[in-house]
Amino acid sequence: MLFSTMAPKSQTTVPVAEPTPEVVAQLLDVVADHSVEGALSDIEQMVARLRAGAEEAADARKVLSNTPATVLREALRLRAARVEAV
Repeated sequence: MLFSTMAPKSQTTVPVAEPTPEVVAQLLDVVADHSVEGALSDIEQMVARLRAGAEEAADARKVLSNTPATVLREALRLRAARVEAV
């Protein structure tokens, strides 16, 4: 397996079977860069889900604020029964 160094001034290919400290340092940089990118992507996806959930919750609050008390009480009773069934 060969590794192309990522040094900005040179593009050389080094056999990984004989890694030098410089090659290992560059490999560590590559791994770290990809780990950060993956983590950032995961965070961005999580934030998007949270925003969508917050919008959905806001819409639900609007509906609930206009729902008659008798319907809310019955809904709470039904919800409690579902929770107990699990």
